[in-house]
Amino acid sequence: MAENNKQTNSGLASQVTIEGVIYYHMPINIAIKYAKKITSGFFIPLSETKRVRIHLEDGDISEKMLNYQSKGLESILLAEEDYYEFVKKIKHGLIGFFLNDTDEIKYLDIEQMLGLVKRVTLYIGLDPKTIELSEEIARKTLVQIKTVSIIAEPLRTFQKENQNEFLKNLMVCYSAIGLIEALNWSTPQIKEKIAQVCLFCDITLTSEDYTEMILVGNDVSKFSKRILDHPITASNLVGKTRNAVSNEAALAIRQHHELPDGSGYPKGIKGLTINQLSAVQIIARTFIDALVESDFAYEDRKSFIKSMLEKFNYPNFAQPCKALYILMGLEPETHKKEY
Repeated sequence: MAENNKQTNSGLASQVTIEGVIYYHMPINIAIKYAKKITSGFFIPLSETKRVRIHLEDGDISEKMLNYQSKGLESILLAEEDYYEFVKKIKHGLIGFFLNDTDEIKYLDIEQMLGLVKRVTLYIGLDPKTIELSEEIARKTLVQIKTVSIIAEPLRTFQKENQNEFLKNLMVCYSAIGLIEALNWSTPQIKEKIAQVCLFCDITLTSEDYTEMILVGNDVSKFSKRILDHPITASNLVGKTRNAVSNEAALAIRQHHELPDGSGYPKGIKGLTINQLSAVQIIARTFIDALVESDFAYEDRKSFIKSMLEKFNYPNFAQPCKALYILMGLEPETHKKEY
Protein backbone atom coordinates (compact mmCIF):
# COMPACT_ATOMS: atom_id res chain seq x y z
CA MET A 1 0.00 0.00 0.00
CA ALA A 2 1.84 3.03 -1.22
CA GLU A 3 1.61 6.29 0.63
CA ASN A 4 1.08 9.42 -1.42
CA ASN A 5 3.83 11.13 0.52
CA LYS A 6 1.25 13.55 1.88
CA GLN A 7 1.22 14.23 5.61
CA THR A 8 -0.33 17.35 7.10
CA ASN A 9 -1.89 18.58 10.31
CA SER A 10 -5.48 19.76 10.25
CA GLY A 11 -5.02 21.74 13.45
CA LEU A 12 -6.84 18.91 15.21
CA ALA A 13 -4.73 15.80 14.66
CA SER A 14 -1.92 14.55 12.47
CA GLN A 15 -3.34 13.65 9.07
CA VAL A 16 -2.03 11.28 6.41
CA THR A 17 -3.30 10.33 2.96
CA ILE A 18 -2.82 6.72 1.89
CA GLU A 19 -3.95 5.66 -1.58
CA GLY A 20 -6.20 8.70 -1.82
CA VAL A 21 -7.89 8.07 1.55
CA ILE A 22 -7.47 10.58 4.41
CA TYR A 23 -6.70 9.13 7.84
CA TYR A 24 -6.09 10.78 11.20
CA HIS A 25 -3.63 9.61 13.84
CA MET A 26 -5.54 9.25 17.11
CA PRO A 27 -3.26 8.97 20.19
CA ILE A 28 -3.65 5.40 21.41
CA ASN A 29 -4.13 6.41 25.05
CA ILE A 30 -7.13 8.51 24.04
CA ALA A 31 -8.47 5.72 21.83
CA ILE A 32 -8.20 3.27 24.76
CA LYS A 33 -9.86 5.68 27.20
CA TYR A 34 -12.84 6.24 24.90
CA ALA A 35 -12.85 2.82 23.19
CA LYS A 36 -16.61 2.41 23.69
CA LYS A 37 -17.16 5.39 21.42
CA ILE A 38 -15.40 3.76 18.48
CA THR A 39 -18.34 2.48 16.44
CA SER A 40 -16.48 1.32 13.35
CA GLY A 41 -13.20 -0.42 12.65
CA PHE A 42 -9.85 1.30 12.78
CA PHE A 43 -6.35 0.70 11.49
CA ILE A 44 -3.07 -0.16 13.16
CA PRO A 45 -0.16 1.47 11.28
CA LEU A 46 2.49 -1.23 10.85
CA SER A 47 4.84 0.98 8.82
CA GLU A 48 4.70 4.04 6.59
CA THR A 49 3.20 1.94 3.81
CA LYS A 50 1.33 -0.82 5.67
CA ARG A 51 -1.63 -0.91 8.00
CA VAL A 52 -3.96 -3.60 9.30
CA ARG A 53 -7.66 -3.14 9.93
CA ILE A 54 -9.15 -4.04 13.30
CA HIS A 55 -12.87 -4.85 13.22
CA LEU A 56 -15.19 -4.43 16.18
CA GLU A 57 -16.19 -8.04 15.66
CA ASP A 58 -12.59 -9.13 16.30
CA GLY A 59 -13.06 -9.04 20.07
CA ASP A 60 -12.19 -6.61 22.87
CA ILE A 61 -10.68 -3.65 21.02
CA SER A 62 -9.41 -2.09 24.27
CA GLU A 63 -7.38 -5.21 24.98
CA LYS A 64 -6.01 -5.22 21.45
CA MET A 65 -5.00 -1.56 21.69
CA LEU A 66 -3.38 -2.11 25.11
CA ASN A 67 -1.38 -4.93 23.56
CA TYR A 68 -0.21 -2.71 20.70
CA GLN A 69 0.53 0.11 23.15
CA SER A 70 2.75 -2.21 25.20
CA LYS A 71 4.73 -2.82 22.02
CA GLY A 72 5.35 0.90 21.59
CA LEU A 73 2.47 1.96 19.31
CA GLU A 74 1.58 5.61 19.91
CA SER A 75 -1.46 6.07 17.68
CA ILE A 76 -4.12 4.30 15.66
CA LEU A 77 -5.49 5.43 12.31
CA LEU A 78 -9.10 6.47 11.84
CA ALA A 79 -10.61 7.23 8.45
CA GLU A 80 -11.61 10.89 8.19
CA GLU A 81 -15.35 10.34 8.68
CA ASP A 82 -14.75 7.92 11.56
CA TYR A 83 -12.33 10.34 13.20
CA TYR A 84 -14.80 13.23 13.25
CA GLU A 85 -17.56 10.92 14.50
CA PHE A 86 -15.31 9.64 17.30
CA VAL A 87 -14.34 13.14 18.43
CA LYS A 88 -17.97 14.27 18.24
CA LYS A 89 -19.07 11.41 20.51
CA ILE A 90 -16.36 12.22 23.05
CA LYS A 91 -17.37 15.88 23.11
CA HIS A 92 -21.03 14.89 23.45
CA GLY A 93 -20.34 12.34 26.19
CA LEU A 94 -21.80 14.20 29.16
CA ILE A 95 -25.09 15.04 27.45
CA GLY A 96 -25.27 11.60 25.86
CA PHE A 97 -24.78 9.96 29.27
CA PHE A 98 -28.01 11.50 30.55
CA LEU A 99 -30.07 11.58 27.37
CA ASN A 100 -29.13 8.08 26.17
CA ASP A 101 -28.86 9.44 22.65
CA THR A 102 -25.28 8.56 21.76
CA ASP A 103 -26.33 7.62 18.24
CA GLU A 104 -28.04 10.93 17.47
CA ILE A 105 -26.39 14.09 18.70
CA LYS A 106 -28.96 16.78 19.36
CA TYR A 107 -28.65 20.52 19.85
CA LEU A 108 -30.17 21.71 23.14
CA ASP A 109 -31.45 25.25 23.55
CA ILE A 110 -31.01 27.13 26.82
CA GLU A 111 -34.31 25.94 28.31
CA GLN A 112 -33.44 22.35 27.54
CA MET A 113 -30.00 22.90 29.06
CA LEU A 114 -31.48 24.28 32.26
CA GLY A 115 -33.88 21.35 32.40
CA LEU A 116 -31.01 18.90 31.93
CA VAL A 117 -28.73 20.51 34.52
CA LYS A 118 -31.58 20.26 37.03
CA ARG A 119 -31.81 16.55 36.32
CA VAL A 120 -28.02 16.08 36.50
CA THR A 121 -27.53 18.00 39.75
CA LEU A 122 -30.37 16.10 41.40
CA TYR A 123 -28.67 12.91 40.26
CA ILE A 124 -25.33 13.81 41.85
CA GLY A 125 -26.93 14.77 45.16
CA LEU A 126 -27.63 18.51 45.27
CA ASP A 127 -30.54 19.55 47.46
CA PRO A 128 -33.66 20.58 45.47
CA LYS A 129 -33.72 23.97 47.22
CA THR A 130 -30.11 24.62 46.19
CA ILE A 131 -30.97 23.66 42.62
CA GLU A 132 -33.99 25.98 42.60
CA LEU A 133 -31.92 28.90 43.95
CA SER A 134 -29.10 28.18 41.48
CA GLU A 135 -31.48 28.10 38.53
CA GLU A 136 -32.96 31.43 39.59
CA ILE A 137 -29.50 33.02 39.79
CA ALA A 138 -28.33 31.44 36.51
CA ARG A 139 -31.44 32.67 34.69
CA LYS A 140 -31.00 36.16 36.13
CA THR A 141 -27.35 36.22 35.04
CA LEU A 142 -28.20 35.08 31.51
CA VAL A 143 -31.05 37.61 31.18
CA GLN A 144 -28.91 40.50 32.44
CA ILE A 145 -26.21 39.78 29.90
CA LYS A 146 -28.55 39.56 26.88
CA THR A 147 -28.15 43.25 26.11
CA VAL A 148 -24.37 43.19 26.58
CA SER A 149 -23.40 42.06 23.10
CA ILE A 150 -19.68 41.79 23.86
CA ILE A 151 -20.53 38.83 26.14
CA ALA A 152 -23.91 37.71 24.84
CA GLU A 153 -22.69 36.87 21.34
CA PRO A 154 -19.64 34.75 22.31
CA LEU A 155 -21.73 33.10 25.04
CA ARG A 156 -24.39 32.09 22.48
CA THR A 157 -21.68 30.72 20.20
CA PHE A 158 -20.05 28.85 23.08
CA GLN A 159 -23.37 27.35 24.19
CA LYS A 160 -24.17 26.22 20.65
CA GLU A 161 -20.76 24.84 19.66
CA ASN A 162 -19.61 23.45 23.02
CA GLN A 163 -22.78 22.00 24.49
CA ASN A 164 -21.00 19.49 26.70
CA GLU A 165 -18.80 22.15 28.25
CA PHE A 166 -21.68 24.59 28.68
CA LEU A 167 -23.61 21.91 30.58
CA LYS A 168 -20.55 21.22 32.73
CA ASN A 169 -20.14 24.93 33.46
CA LEU A 170 -23.78 25.06 34.56
CA MET A 171 -23.11 22.10 36.87
CA VAL A 172 -20.10 23.92 38.30
CA CYS A 173 -22.24 27.05 38.70
CA TYR A 174 -24.94 25.23 40.68
CA SER A 175 -22.32 23.46 42.81
CA ALA A 176 -20.42 26.70 43.50
CA ILE A 177 -23.63 28.47 44.56
CA GLY A 178 -24.34 25.51 46.84
CA LEU A 179 -20.87 25.80 48.37
CA ILE A 180 -21.42 29.50 49.06
CA GLU A 181 -24.73 28.62 50.74
CA ALA A 182 -22.96 25.97 52.84
CA LEU A 183 -20.29 28.52 53.83
CA ASN A 184 -23.01 30.98 54.91
CA TRP A 185 -21.89 33.72 52.55
CA SER A 186 -25.43 34.92 52.47
CA THR A 187 -25.33 38.01 50.24
CA PRO A 188 -27.06 37.58 46.86
CA GLN A 189 -24.27 39.58 45.19
CA ILE A 190 -21.60 36.96 45.90
CA LYS A 191 -23.80 34.25 44.35
CA GLU A 192 -24.38 36.37 41.26
CA LYS A 193 -20.63 36.95 41.00
CA ILE A 194 -19.84 33.22 41.16
CA ALA A 195 -22.50 32.59 38.49
CA GLN A 196 -20.76 35.13 36.24
CA VAL A 197 -17.43 33.39 36.81
CA CYS A 198 -18.77 29.92 36.00
CA LEU A 199 -20.81 30.93 32.98
CA PHE A 200 -18.37 33.35 31.31
CA CYS A 201 -14.94 31.87 32.16
CA ASP A 202 -14.58 29.79 28.98
CA ILE A 203 -16.50 31.79 26.38
CA THR A 204 -13.41 32.50 24.29
CA LEU A 205 -12.69 28.78 23.78
CA THR A 206 -13.72 27.16 20.50
CA SER A 207 -14.79 23.67 19.50
CA GLU A 208 -11.31 23.19 18.01
CA ASP A 209 -9.74 24.13 21.35
CA TYR A 210 -11.70 21.39 23.12
CA THR A 211 -10.71 18.91 20.41
CA GLU A 212 -7.08 19.82 21.02
CA MET A 213 -7.51 19.27 24.77
CA ILE A 214 -9.02 15.84 24.10
CA LEU A 215 -6.18 14.83 21.77
CA VAL A 216 -3.48 15.74 24.30
CA GLY A 217 -5.34 13.99 27.12
CA ASN A 218 -5.90 17.29 28.93
CA ASP A 219 -2.17 17.50 29.56
CA VAL A 220 -1.66 21.18 30.36
CA SER A 221 2.00 21.02 29.32
CA LYS A 222 0.81 20.29 25.76
CA PHE A 223 -1.85 23.00 25.54
CA SER A 224 -1.49 25.71 22.91
CA LYS A 225 -0.78 29.26 24.01
CA ARG A 226 -4.32 30.20 22.98
CA ILE A 227 -5.78 27.71 25.47
CA LEU A 228 -3.33 28.63 28.21
CA ASP A 229 -4.18 32.31 27.75
CA HIS A 230 -7.97 31.89 27.62
CA PRO A 231 -8.51 32.89 31.30
CA ILE A 232 -6.81 36.22 30.56
CA THR A 233 -8.64 36.65 27.25
CA ALA A 234 -12.03 35.98 28.85
CA SER A 235 -11.25 38.23 31.82
CA ASN A 236 -10.22 41.07 29.52
CA LEU A 237 -13.38 40.58 27.48
CA VAL A 238 -15.77 40.80 30.45
CA GLY A 239 -13.73 43.71 31.77
CA LYS A 240 -14.94 45.79 28.82
CA THR A 241 -18.60 45.56 29.87
CA ARG A 242 -18.86 48.77 31.90
CA ASN A 243 -19.58 47.02 35.19
CA ALA A 244 -22.03 44.43 33.81
CA VAL A 245 -19.55 41.95 35.27
CA SER A 246 -17.96 42.84 38.61
CA ASN A 247 -14.21 43.37 38.96
CA GLU A 248 -14.11 40.55 41.49
CA ALA A 249 -15.75 38.16 39.00
CA ALA A 250 -13.34 39.29 36.26
CA LEU A 251 -10.40 38.52 38.56
CA ALA A 252 -11.83 35.10 39.42
CA ILE A 253 -12.23 34.36 35.70
CA ARG A 254 -8.55 35.25 35.23
CA GLN A 255 -7.65 32.83 38.03
CA HIS A 256 -10.10 30.00 37.34
CA HIS A 257 -7.43 27.52 36.22
CA GLU A 258 -4.85 28.39 38.86
CA LEU A 259 -3.97 25.89 41.60
CA PRO A 260 -2.69 26.63 45.12
CA ASP A 261 0.55 24.66 44.60
CA GLY A 262 1.44 26.87 41.62
CA SER A 263 0.88 24.18 38.96
CA GLY A 264 -2.10 25.92 37.37
CA TYR A 265 -2.27 28.42 34.54
CA PRO A 266 -1.97 31.02 33.05
CA LYS A 267 0.31 32.60 35.69
CA GLY A 268 1.09 29.73 38.07
CA ILE A 269 0.21 31.80 41.13
CA LYS A 270 0.08 30.10 44.54
CA GLY A 271 -1.83 29.82 47.79
CA LEU A 272 -3.43 32.96 49.16
CA THR A 273 -2.64 34.87 45.97
CA ILE A 274 -5.70 33.11 44.56
CA ASN A 275 -8.78 34.95 45.81
CA GLN A 276 -11.62 33.30 47.70
CA LEU A 277 -14.17 33.54 44.87
CA SER A 278 -11.72 31.84 42.52
CA ALA A 279 -11.07 29.13 45.12
CA VAL A 280 -14.78 28.28 45.34
CA GLN A 281 -15.08 27.95 41.56
CA ILE A 282 -11.89 25.85 41.36
CA ILE A 283 -13.14 23.49 44.07
CA ALA A 284 -16.55 23.14 42.40
CA ARG A 285 -14.98 22.52 38.99
CA THR A 286 -12.49 19.96 40.32
CA PHE A 287 -15.28 18.03 42.03
CA ILE A 288 -17.53 18.06 38.95
CA ASP A 289 -14.58 17.01 36.76
CA ALA A 290 -13.93 14.05 39.07
CA LEU A 291 -17.57 12.97 38.85
CA VAL A 292 -17.66 13.31 35.06
CA GLU A 293 -14.36 11.45 34.58
CA SER A 294 -15.64 8.58 36.74
CA ASP A 295 -18.89 8.32 34.74
CA PHE A 296 -20.70 9.61 37.82
CA ALA A 297 -19.46 7.07 40.35
CA TYR A 298 -21.96 8.33 42.91
CA GLU A 299 -20.65 6.06 45.66
CA ASP A 300 -17.11 7.50 45.28
CA ARG A 301 -18.03 11.08 46.15
CA LYS A 302 -16.53 10.80 49.64
CA SER A 303 -13.22 9.52 48.29
CA PHE A 304 -13.14 12.39 45.76
CA ILE A 305 -13.60 14.92 48.56
CA LYS A 306 -10.97 13.24 50.74
CA SER A 307 -8.48 13.35 47.87
CA MET A 308 -9.30 16.99 47.24
CA LEU A 309 -8.79 17.90 50.89
CA GLU A 310 -5.25 16.58 50.59
CA LYS A 311 -4.62 18.39 47.32
CA PHE A 312 -6.20 21.68 48.40
CA ASN A 313 -4.81 21.85 51.93
CA TYR A 314 -4.50 25.64 51.88
CA PRO A 315 -6.39 28.20 54.02
CA ASN A 316 -8.48 29.72 51.20
CA PHE A 317 -9.33 26.31 49.72
CA ALA A 318 -9.89 24.08 52.75
CA GLN A 319 -13.25 25.51 53.82
CA PRO A 320 -14.91 25.36 50.38
CA CYS A 321 -13.53 21.84 50.05
CA LYS A 322 -15.02 20.76 53.38
CA ALA A 323 -18.30 22.39 52.35
CA LEU A 324 -18.58 19.71 49.64
CA TYR A 325 -19.68 17.31 52.40
CA ILE A 326 -22.58 19.63 53.24
CA LEU A 327 -23.39 20.17 49.56
CA MET A 328 -23.58 16.41 48.98
CA GLY A 329 -25.30 15.63 52.29
CA LEU A 330 -22.38 13.43 53.39
CA GLU A 331 -20.89 12.83 56.83
CA PRO A 332 -17.55 14.67 56.96
CA GLU A 333 -14.32 12.87 57.69
CA THR A 334 -11.57 14.25 59.91
CA HIS A 335 -8.66 15.77 58.07
CA LYS A 336 -5.34 16.92 59.48
CA LYS A 337 -4.48 20.57 58.95
CA GLU A 338 -0.97 21.20 57.63
CA TYR A 339 -1.09 24.82 56.49
